[in-house]
Amino acid sequence: MVAAISRGTQRKQNAGRVFLGIGGVAFFLQVWALWLEAGAAFSGGTAESLGWMGALGMAALQMVDFLAFHPHGVLLSLTKVLLLCWPVAVMIAGVVLSHKSN
Repeated sequence: MVAAISRGTQRKQNAGRVFLGIGGVAFFLQVWALWLEAGAAFSGGTAESLGWMGALGMAALQMVDFLAFHPHGVLLSLTKVLLLCWPVAVMIAGVVLSHKSN
């Protein structure tokens, strides 16, 4: 009986670790993709000609322009934020599953 209970807890802990690993890898890939997009937006020419403060100002202006004048800009931005949040939700599920097994 005790062995069956410990096997069940071991399975839950392993499932929690798998969820935590999958969420961690997905989160790393999402942050890396975001970093690459930001690197493309802050290309060397823009940063060199305007300076970093000017480049940040231009990026903010482009973002406001996109949100204000693109018909689906708000929905696209919300979708990007939600896509960044799902790996964290998977990691939280893994932690909860591992914690419940103890």
